[in-house]
Amino acid sequence: MVTALVLIFSGRATSQNALFLTQGNITFEKTTNVLAIMKENVGDDNVWGAKMVEAYEKSNQPHSAVLTFNLAFNGDKTLYTPVETDAPKIPMMDFLLSAGGNNQVYTNLDSSKSVSYKNIYDETFLVADTLRAIHWKITDETRTIAGFQCRRANAIVMDSIYVVAFYTDMIPTSGGPESFTGLPGMILGLALPHKHMTWFASKVSVSPAVDAAALIAPKGKRKTETLTRKQLYEKLQGRLSDWGKNGQMIIQNAML
Repeated sequence: MVTALVLIFSGRATSQNALFLTQGNITFEKTTNVLAIMKENVGDDNVWGAKMVEAYEKSNQPHSAVLTFNLAFNGDKTLYTPVETDAPKIPMMDFLLSAGGNNQVYTNLDSSKSVSYKNIYDETFLVADTLRAIHWKITDETRTIAGFQCRRANAIVMDSIYVVAFYTDMIPTSGGPESFTGLPGMILGLALPHKHMTWFASKVSVSPAVDAAALIAPKGKRKTETLTRKQLYEKLQGRLSDWGKNGQMIIQNAML
């Protein structure tokens, strides 16, 4: 009887400890509604743009693009990188996703620093800066993502972009996809409703184990320019300020 009780309580303890993950890999699927973006940023500019949107809507090409990313984490370090897939390339989607669409982001939560490697059309940049300060408002809404119970939080970033996040305290690392951090647990779901973008975890795995020493900042290519977020914004603003709504869309996407 005693042996049976010991085994039961031992099993419960092991199960409870397993719920709190301190290292692992998270597969994220980033979905971008390209058609909705085209309607907002291309169709209103001119007759040619409106006709292009109409033709795209009637075509058999997919209206949304799905990209896959991996977020490796161990303790206070995370590394977010794109995952190559066999998905066919679609010119219009490639154009709209080419402003920071395949970012690599290293985050050190302990030092509150991050380094991002960004492809912005034909140029690459390293952005080294402190973590973005996000003022989250945690709500009572919950949902299950990749097997983890998550709680909803809302915020505004870059003065105007509304963000909905779902985080789990079962993964204590206060990270998430792209540069989104600052909640009391890992972000497994993220939505920018007015930007028509979502990131949702499809899988969380702890094997093989993630070595913290392997989580290092991306270096980029030899001639890659290193900037702060402010410097990158000013550079893009100077180049794209006369592009109207399209220019602002590109800048916002690149700054995420």
